[in-house]
Amino acid sequence: MLNSYRVEAYAACCLFPRTAAELARALKFGDGVAVHVLGHGCNVILSRPYYDATQRFVCLRELETAIVVDGERVRAGAGARLRDLCRAAARAGLSGLENLWDIPGSVGGAACMNAGAYGTSFYDAVTAVEALLPGREDVTMLSREECAPAYRTTAFQGGPGVVTAVHLRLSPDDPARITAAMGRIGKLRRGRLPYDLPSAGSVFRRPEGAPPVGVIMEEAGLKGFGIGGARISRRHAGFIVNAGGATGADILAVIDVMRAAARERYGVELRLEQVVI
Repeated sequence: MLNSYRVEAYAACCLFPRTAAELARALKFGDGVAVHVLGHGCNVILSRPYYDATQRFVCLRELETAIVVDGERVRAGAGARLRDLCRAAARAGLSGLENLWDIPGSVGGAACMNAGAYGTSFYDAVTAVEALLPGREDVTMLSREECAPAYRTTAFQGGPGVVTAVHLRLSPDDPARITAAMGRIGKLRRGRLPYDLPSAGSVFRRPEGAPPVGVIMEEAGLKGFGIGGARISRRHAGFIVNAGGATGADILAVIDVMRAAARERYGVELRLEQVVI
């Protein structure tokens, strides 16, 4: 199963639509069938070792992968990698995505969760989103406001719409300056974050009224704590990594420990940023 934790899991039904029409057919299902939409398998926790035919996976990594630059405007398909979008913008001398450089995953995933880093969110540059809505065979153009972006969330989370492409407007700048800024961000990320082991990024959303999750875990002495093959990263304690042979159950068990620590030390309930399937 395709997932950035590299958890070994299998599905009886996994579809890879290439067009909006194929996506519309893939999303049609009968009673008792749940549909899970994946981008590049980032930001998800596969909780089971096997998913039978009542759990249908629809993977968008081959859907709309083109990136088209037109002046200050860019259209990127949902299946394109966010890294490739950042590269294309830099080559075109378009600024606005530098702080998102080196975030793994797809453009569709970034649009669904409003990915962000270092004070920048994806929807800072988004003007419109193309999405397939329930009961429609053709895509619908939605304004940025209709997508209801907020911190690490949009209307697509928990909703039935599926992003097929994103429209952005960026600012002209010197390509060399943009590339240099991306290089600094990449160096910063790789110096602080656990790129050495499989993970799915930040486990929780930033808590209100408490320090960052990584700081809470360090204070609780949980840096490096593990259950089975899942471990709280020694490099950044806001991440869980697969140290070898981790299962979805291992990851969820570590999550329970992290939540209990935050509750005990600061009285806060941590909210997952990752999606459990």
